[in-house]
Amino acid sequence: MNSRFYPFILGIFIALLCACGNNESAYQPQTGYLLVFADDSCHCITYGDEPVFSQQFTNISLYYSDLAAAQTPEGLWGFVNRKGEVCLPAVYDKTTVFSEGLAWVMKRGNMPSAINDRGDVKISLRDICNVRVYHEGHAAYCMTKKGVHLWGFLDKNGNEKIKAQYRDVRDFRLGLSAVQDNATGLWGYINLKGEVVIPYRYQEAYPFHDNGMALVKDEKQYRLINRKGDEMQQLAFDKAMPDNEWIMVRSEQGWGWCNEKGTIAIATQFEEVRPFGNADLAPVKIRGKWGYVNRSGKVVIKRQFTEAYPFVDGCAAVKTGTVWGFINDKGTFVVNPQYEFMSQDYLYQSLGYGSSFSTLQIE
Repeated sequence: MNSRFYPFILGIFIALLCACGNNESAYQPQTGYLLVFADDSCHCITYGDEPVFSQQFTNISLYYSDLAAAQTPEGLWGFVNRKGEVCLPAVYDKTTVFSEGLAWVMKRGNMPSAINDRGDVKISLRDICNVRVYHEGHAAYCMTKKGVHLWGFLDKNGNEKIKAQYRDVRDFRLGLSAVQDNATGLWGYINLKGEVVIPYRYQEAYPFHDNGMALVKDEKQYRLINRKGDEMQQLAFDKAMPDNEWIMVRSEQGWGWCNEKGTIAIATQFEEVRPFGNADLAPVKIRGKWGYVNRSGKVVIKRQFTEAYPFVDGCAAVKTGTVWGFINDKGTFVVNPQYEFMSQDYLYQSLGYGSSFSTLQIE
């Protein structure tokens, strides 16, 4: 994990959007606080720019189970409470956030382990490459078999629940996980028992939404399917990515949005877009600068920002020149641009990815 976060490129945006969780795990549609960096310190502030604490952390996550993973200038990780006070000492070389009561950690020279919020080791693992936080009682893990990286799932005791056999997997969502067949490279869906319930036939497959539909792509085009794998709608676009019940889509003219029936909601006209999420405004890039449109497609905050991210709790992180601040839905700064960089985790959450601290990368 890098100590500092720099703006996403669109390719990363597409790749990471697949890894969403839920409110009980590592997905937070709201925060209630802001984590920013300036003058070699981490500052936790309110939406009114009032200080909560300042500490010399080089990186920090959002709060999960009232604990945030924080990195010291020496590069070690521990966990702090909402006052910035150390609850679990910085003794780990790598860590995830807490999800479903456990966080994965690793000390130099030791096996990766899962700890509870008291720091007690509950699970220790051997011979794995990566492991992700728990979603719906399952933690995705990767191991090497004959030089090939294969993914499976662990149960809450650290035992193999679903054999490591897939080229890649998504976290479970509504009881289903998208998995990539190692032999064909195609995606299908399995249930919590590891049974294939939607066959391997897709080139892309996203998690299921609360409306019971998932976005997939076969050899011809994008489609929306239900939990049985039945096609609900065809989407005739060059690229598509989910945005709650809407879908961000790209045509020859640019990016826009369609609804779940495939009808254009906002014309494909922008250089780039980022999600509405639960908000009424979304960031759009016009002639190299970012502004915001409403759900009618009208530009309501003019193009002016170097970077702009979705609204969370009524505020949005924006970058002007080289510094970051926060605006409200009128485009007025509620936190003046003054910070060197933002919490990576906050920006991931604003995009709907879940936590940027979801994976413990051993290799």
